[in-house]
Amino acid sequence: MLKSIVAKNVGPIPELSVKFGSRLNIMTGDNGLGKTFLLDMIWYALTSMWPAEVNSKMASGLMGRPLNPKKEAFIDFTLTGNGSSSKKYQSKFDRNEQLWVAQHNLNPQKNELVVYALADGSLCVWDPARSYRSASLGRPGKYAKYQSAFVFTPNDIWNGLKQDGNNVCNGLIADLLKWQNNKGFEYDCMTRLLEKLSPFDFTMQLDEPTRISIDDVRDIPTIRMPYGRVPVLHASSAIRRILSLAYCLTWAYSEHRKACFIRGIRPTSQMTFLMDEVDAHLHPNWQRKIMKALLDSIGEILGLRAKGKVQIIASTHSPLVMASLEDVFDESKDKWLDFDYEKDGTISFTEREFEKLGTSESWLKSKAFDLKDSRSIESSEKIRQIYDLLKEERLDKNRIKLLFNELVEKLSPLDRDLFLIRYMCQKKGVL
Repeated sequence: MLKSIVAKNVGPIPELSVKFGSRLNIMTGDNGLGKTFLLDMIWYALTSMWPAEVNSKMASGLMGRPLNPKKEAFIDFTLTGNGSSSKKYQSKFDRNEQLWVAQHNLNPQKNELVVYALADGSLCVWDPARSYRSASLGRPGKYAKYQSAFVFTPNDIWNGLKQDGNNVCNGLIADLLKWQNNKGFEYDCMTRLLEKLSPFDFTMQLDEPTRISIDDVRDIPTIRMPYGRVPVLHASSAIRRILSLAYCLTWAYSEHRKACFIRGIRPTSQMTFLMDEVDAHLHPNWQRKIMKALLDSIGEILGLRAKGKVQIIASTHSPLVMASLEDVFDESKDKWLDFDYEKDGTISFTEREFEKLGTSESWLKSKAFDLKDSRSIESSEKIRQIYDLLKEERLDKNRIKLLFNELVEKLSPLDRDLFLIRYMCQKKGVL
């Protein structure tokens, strides 16, 4: 498991130091502050490769580079093994070669499965049973890489992936048909993951395949929706994202087990799961469920049942996701990590104490999202203006009346601030 990471002169923050919880780590902050880059950097720390180094078709997951090319750039990270011991590692950026140099010959995370779900629908898998190579078998030279990963664009997930001339994945469409027909381990995992990750109002289930075109001879898997069967290719963005995620988790662990059998080794009991913008495409009802569903399902369904064996690191822009965590957040093994703009234009990073705020509106106004008001921008500005005018010694009654009448048109008659403003106006003789 990843215990900590320290980066200098790389990414949007000149110096970043993060300590991770052993179970859940949730990241918040505005766009462009470094949440995605931190996830990319974590993937690199655990695999020694940036996503786009593995698959050149990637539009994201590019190699991190120094902010200042004249200064040293490094990434330090600490990993814990099956026991309580931990070990530190470092990678430095070589300015001449323009790449990162790992200060270790063997992949340190050789016993852990790593899955990374990117916000654009891409997925990355690092499998210790298929990626690990001893130094003696690697390519010679200072910058030899002894491991590879499996990085899928959205198209690769659905239609399959070739890597180094080999078919490494058949793709969701082909595999779901095979799994449905065999009714084996993969079908059981996929079915249970879909059930756990479903929205509140219905349970996602695989249904009988169908043809969608006379020009396409493939049978296409379908999802049973409340209103009937829908081919997976015609499913909504939210359904497709959850389908892709459930498929990737199932595929990764299934292929890992098969590789372990061939090599005669024991399957891993550990997984690190990274997910960027966990709320993307999901309806608010679904956002309230997704994090608990991930916590409840991954370790149990994939067989990683030992306590503390699944570590989740995710980012969100949803106050509903944060509110939902109030039911499950455990300060002994979970952390809330927050990014912010400072007044001087720099970016700060803070490990915040998780507190129960009750409602999503309260979370909107918390340190996670820093909003002063949950109304529309225009209504919020008019409310601010009228409160400021009511504080002045000489009241501009005409201006206050005009703003008040505009607020009456915009706000609900039951709005708390509208009641308060009306009371203050009456008390000061404005109305």
